Amino acid sequence: MSTQGRVLLVDDDETAIELMGNLLTDRGYTVATATTVDAAIQRLGNEGFNAAVTDLRMPVRGGMDLLSAATERWPEMPVIMITGHGSIRTAVEALKHGAFEYITKPIQIEELALVLEKAIAHRRLEEQNRFLKGELERTLGYHYHTNNRHLQEVYATIDLIKDQDPSVLIRGESGTGKEVIARLIHNSGHRSAASFVPINCGAIPEHLIESELFGYEKGAFTGAVKRTAGKLEIANGGTLFLDEINELSPRAQVALLRFVQELEIVPLGSSRRVPVNVQLVTATNRDLDALVRAGEFREDLFYRINVLPLTLPPLRERREDIVDLADWFLERTKVISNRAAERFSPAARERLLSYDWPGNIRELRNCVDRATIVCRDAEIGVEHLFLPTQPEPGARNDENDTFCYAGEAPLKAVEDAYIAWTLDRHDGNRAKAAATLGLSTRGLRYRLNRESGR
Repeated sequence: MSTQGRVLLVDDDETAIELMGNLLTDRGYTVATATTVDAAIQRLGNEGFNAAVTDLRMPVRGGMDLLSAATERWPEMPVIMITGHGSIRTAVEALKHGAFEYITKPIQIEELALVLEKAIAHRRLEEQNRFLKGELERTLGYHYHTNNRHLQEVYATIDLIKDQDPSVLIRGESGTGKEVIARLIHNSGHRSAASFVPINCGAIPEHLIESELFGYEKGAFTGAVKRTAGKLEIANGGTLFLDEINELSPRAQVALLRFVQELEIVPLGSSRRVPVNVQLVTATNRDLDALVRAGEFREDLFYRINVLPLTLPPLRERREDIVDLADWFLERTKVISNRAAERFSPAARERLLSYDWPGNIRELRNCVDRATIVCRDAEIGVEHLFLPTQPEPGARNDENDTFCYAGEAPLKAVEDAYIAWTLDRHDGNRAKAAATLGLSTRGLRYRLNRESGR
């Protein structure tokens, strides 16, 4: 962020708050002012602030009145009291009623800046802890809230099988959250204490997929310098998730079918058989039935993995969830990356709802991330979304879509927005995005980690 935080100064002495405001602005804070408690409450209701600093004694209504309103309506926002020596007892009483701290007059700007820094850091830590607690609750076994009837039926089916181990095939367009559902199956079931091991079959070269799945012994092939366990062995007792299973080569399909039938593996270069007990969850964005008819996917393997089929609706068919998802992604970005944006404007919400989201939830997440990078205010507008002209219903974004950036911004912000846009074009595939950007995958990963602060 380009600011230390947004601060509201409240004092009936206009000269005093103008001086404080200028000094805090010089230290990187975004400052707003109010000369009455009523005006302050109105600003708090219309704008987002990280902290409020208020004089204790003012005509008509004083700092205690503001504290009372703030603790009731914005309990997460720290309130700092300014008081004269004769009112310290009242200031101490304010601490008992929820004030973060009090400062005595005459005000030392360094002391005020230090207290503000502590107050805002405390608030952000509480926000992060609250968010991470929610994330943990999701991860440990429940689902992302949905208002969509079809997805609610998917959740109900997952609840029915939580004590069973059927092979599950998840179908859905790219970006619809198939891995999220796979993790939900794992976390909701009796295998949740064991490992969830995901593999993207389309991201592993054909000649490596078998060694990745089954492991290998030292000397099994050039470069095999030590025994290495395969993903199936690592997942023993838990869940193996094979995404883009349609990308498996015919040879790998045979090997996987043998495992599904016998529930044991033979590492490459070995004769020993290793029993493995996993729940197999697979996913595809292709029509596997058509691939079976075309002879491109084994029919016997298809029947083995398709014991329980689940189909995820595309985002354009669950518009009732779009704003909730966007708000959740915004909250996630605000907490983790500490950016300024706090809400969407009414026009931005309408744009989110009217767009068809050919890239589904992944595109929505990247859109929100991109908007928070370029938006320097509390409210995200339509101009920050960078959504292309609406495609035909059900159509994909064309590879020749042009990146557009309106307005002025630091070079890093434009670069981050272009990286996110390129990832959108390639459905989140980092290898393809890196090639388009002229980067190595390591270079792309560095830029993504730099931007997220990891």
